[in-house]
Amino acid sequence: MSCVRETLCRAMPALALALLLTSAPGCSGDDEHGNAVLSGRNVVVVLVDTLRADHLGFHDYARDTSPFLDTVAAEGVVFDRAVSNSSFTRESVSTLLTGRLPSMSGSMGWHAAPSDHLRTLGNVFKDEGYRTGFFTTTIMLGNPKFTRGFDVVDQLVEKAGVSGMSHELTNTALAFVRESPDDPFMMYVHYFDPHGPYDPSHELKLRFTDAPHPDPVGLYTDLRPRLNQYLENGFAPGEERFEDMVLRYDAEIVDVDDAIRDLFAGLEELGVADDTLVILTSDHGEEFLDHGNMGHAWAIYDESIQVPLVFWAPGVLEPARVSRPASVADIAPTLTALLDLPAEAGAHDGRPLFDAEGGQVTGTAPIVTELLIQHRNVLRAVTAGDWKYIQARRWLTPAERMKVVAGREQQTINKMAKLPFDPWSPVVREELFNLADDPDELVDLSGSQPVQLERMRSLLADFESRSRELGATQQGTAEELSIDAEMAERIRSIGY
Repeated sequence: MSCVRETLCRAMPALALALLLTSAPGCSGDDEHGNAVLSGRNVVVVLVDTLRADHLGFHDYARDTSPFLDTVAAEGVVFDRAVSNSSFTRESVSTLLTGRLPSMSGSMGWHAAPSDHLRTLGNVFKDEGYRTGFFTTTIMLGNPKFTRGFDVVDQLVEKAGVSGMSHELTNTALAFVRESPDDPFMMYVHYFDPHGPYDPSHELKLRFTDAPHPDPVGLYTDLRPRLNQYLENGFAPGEERFEDMVLRYDAEIVDVDDAIRDLFAGLEELGVADDTLVILTSDHGEEFLDHGNMGHAWAIYDESIQVPLVFWAPGVLEPARVSRPASVADIAPTLTALLDLPAEAGAHDGRPLFDAEGGQVTGTAPIVTELLIQHRNVLRAVTAGDWKYIQARRWLTPAERMKVVAGREQQTINKMAKLPFDPWSPVVREELFNLADDPDELVDLSGSQPVQLERMRSLLADFESRSRELGATQQGTAEELSIDAEMAERIRSIGY
């Protein structure tokens, strides 16, 4: 019996356990798949919003935030150096669903969404006869372009910043499977927590402290508009208000971990877990003053883009820890390879991480990450081996960012949305890091490593050339890009 199944069996009530033992074909430990191609297998893409990889147990975090996910990781293939291709939800999820990077597809900027000319995972799996479901607890994916090709769509919230919906999301996803468990299915399940405002229950806080802070700082209501004042008053790692904020973030990870345990338990109960490939990842990380800011979608240092990436299919994919780099853009081409799905040549910017037999694909390629929000920062990074190069076409300092979030952001959005947006405007800032010597990206070597700097510049220049050849342009018209006051307030309430 696998570690995951043992964990679920201990947690499930007796009636559900009896059903599991009589209906789940793999509970004895037998493996009916061997090393066969995964064609026809169910697929569940689990995305946990704003989840830093280094806040999980299987990435050596000190707190016990992820006991169940740690068991999943122990049975899966973990990519230790995985990154998202953006620190902004809309750009990164567009990349996940299409396998195309923002600049290469036109799915970029504030209103990024999968471009009309691209097939999403929903389209691909639906065309192959799968039932497809799209389930979220975030308002950021409301554009119907995200849900193109999905038979059943349920976005459980209309109000922004709602915490504690993870278990409801699990129940919704399982209801979809329960409707027709004998038919192959693919579903995308997007948990919103631990995204700000970091509002876990009192019970969850008690997992990590006997005395929760009596006056917690609001990430969006207090801290972000007045960050300089808080810094001047001692807000920093080690200070009690800062540590309470991190604790609340961690507590929400625990809640999602519990909800994902229930998702696996439901798949076991329905007898489909042994025929399901689960992919666990995130859309981006979160900044905790690592580079002077809080939140995300402002920068693309590793705290903003390093994410978990786990492929779980016991009996087919042998457990492993993989040190070579990978990215969210690799998910679509990997599914294409593992499940023998049709795809046109050059359809993806990522590369398969496994071959059709479940073996790992060797070799590496440079990884490009982008953040192309025209009223914030316009950034690209390329990582090749131990080197990472960040190039800014627009750059706001943390102090300048406060002006954007202090009540005037929507006017800025609407004004800039009506102007032409050139994602390849002149370079205004460069940084170069050796991640082997400086994993925290604190020592900029752009002034002392001219040969390496020119090499990394050339990689992004090649990427620019290919992007311009495709003619990718910003999505939408000026009218479509403007949003009303109600939507502006909803978005602002979750830090955007």
